[in-house]
Amino acid sequence: MSEILRFEPFASTIEPEFWSGLAQHKLHSAQLSTARTPICGEFIGGRRHALRSATANSASEAAAQTLAVPARLRISKDSWSKTGAEQDGEADSSSQQQQQQQQKQQPGVAVPVDGFLYNTNTIEEFKKSDKSEILREVGASILEAIRSGQATRAPGLLWPFAMLSFADLKKYHFYHWVAFPAVTADPPDTTTGAAVPIADFVAGGSADVDALRTAYAEFARNSSAQSCGAFVAVYQQQNISSPWTLFSLEDWGSAVVEEAAGVGSSVMLGFIDPSSHSTRPGWPLRNLLTWMRYSHPETTDLKVLCFRDAALGSADTQKSDAPRQQSESIVIDVQITPATELKAENQVSGWERNEKQKLAPRIVNLSSTMNPVQLAESALGLNLQLMRWRLAPSIDLGKMAATRALLVGAGTLGAYTARALLAWGVRKITFVDNGRVSFSNPARQPLYDFADSLDGGKPKAAAAAESMRRIFPNVDAQGVQLSIPMPGHSVSPAEVDSTRAAVQTLEALVADHDVIFLLTDSRESRWLPTMLGALHRKIVVCVALGFDTFVAMRHGVYPSAGAFEDTGSSDTRLGCYFCNDVVAPTDS
Repeated sequence: MSEILRFEPFASTIEPEFWSGLAQHKLHSAQLSTARTPICGEFIGGRRHALRSATANSASEAAAQTLAVPARLRISKDSWSKTGAEQDGEADSSSQQQQQQQQKQQPGVAVPVDGFLYNTNTIEEFKKSDKSEILREVGASILEAIRSGQATRAPGLLWPFAMLSFADLKKYHFYHWVAFPAVTADPPDTTTGAAVPIADFVAGGSADVDALRTAYAEFARNSSAQSCGAFVAVYQQQNISSPWTLFSLEDWGSAVVEEAAGVGSSVMLGFIDPSSHSTRPGWPLRNLLTWMRYSHPETTDLKVLCFRDAALGSADTQKSDAPRQQSESIVIDVQITPATELKAENQVSGWERNEKQKLAPRIVNLSSTMNPVQLAESALGLNLQLMRWRLAPSIDLGKMAATRALLVGAGTLGAYTARALLAWGVRKITFVDNGRVSFSNPARQPLYDFADSLDGGKPKAAAAAESMRRIFPNVDAQGVQLSIPMPGHSVSPAEVDSTRAAVQTLEALVADHDVIFLLTDSRESRWLPTMLGALHRKIVVCVALGFDTFVAMRHGVYPSAGAFEDTGSSDTRLGCYFCNDVVAPTDS
């Protein structure tokens, strides 16, 4: 009596490093694009794991109880590398060489799977995405690969996966939903008998089981990564020395298979089965039967070898003193529904269920595993990227972050300028001021609070730098308490040495920074920084604020020392704040 063939579904296993790759992909590659992105994953043959008990008296007793592990599709940091199909076409990278070396050492252990990432920009887009359309799109690619013959040459095309995602990089929350698209049959395919363990199916006992592992290892060594997941298996019980022969899917029904299969032989459709269920095959078989339905419509009854022992390796490579591991492979008899009897074609299912076994997405919260400072850095970086993507694509954020800004003046202008620079990604800010925080400052200047004005007031430069570090710990903010020598202000003989030292300190600060902001509250205090900025060919930005007027201007920058010479050309002598003012600086 036939029963509906039931399959063990995939469960995704996503390593944390993958989400780091998604964050980098969003920030530096995809940006605002929602185009489908190729990724990849892998699965291995299903195995049961022994439950070891501290009270067990022997190895056999310890292995008496086993745990069936769900069929896992692994998605890791390597999922951002080339997909399996691309790897088969290119073999010149170091990572590809490493994978080839691993394939030679452990052939066919991990089956590569191509996938498609559908990343959205907002949580609303994620929720409103047409999940059915994603399944139809991937399902259509499966059917096209079958009808074109590509899936016959590269069976890996039969089991792609899809991931719908939204990365909230401000909170490091990753919303995702994984699908394993499978072309369904209505009426469904059936099984005509109970699943038979491979050890009971073969006539030669453990020797024939070991021979199967050896035959598969040889087949995988001679196959590409995209081809080793499915095969044709011929079992000849009369051939004691070599009972198993494996062929590619291209050989199904060919003369070479017919020649290998003699009297008393069994020809089976085999695949690497990720299921560890005792009777149910894994999810990849669904699309493999669809391939059989359309590629070989004459075949309706067949045996399927659910091979789960690739991870054990060849029997020849197993250590003689190692404990023998029981084979997990099974053989099932399947009756395929002919394509002509299907009620509807192109029906696709496969969205993964969440932890509560409901068809719903999942969320990964990595904020608790990250340093809060890193979260702040990530959130600010995302804001900057959004501003660049939407408003100013030509801005070089790396150059902005590397810019060293010197703010001469830490009052109202200095406080707001520092906050604006921080918002645009500048990470090196130095304040120069000789004042202290007064009781009137906190109401007008956002870097100070009431406590800063107590006990005579903290030095403004140091208090401003400390406040910046509290706002954003990754900023390199420093404060220098310094009185700037000014024209029109007399210098007493006792102040000559300290004034010269102040000039030298200010010159060193100007030389060590890229941009100088003049933000003081008098004209004459801007004169010396202006001269030093011109001398060292620095960008100088002068901002002055009056009761009902203001000025903001960038001083000229001379590209080379020779530009200081008067060549008679007007474009080599760009003016500064004082060049455009007819009044000389005096004591105001």
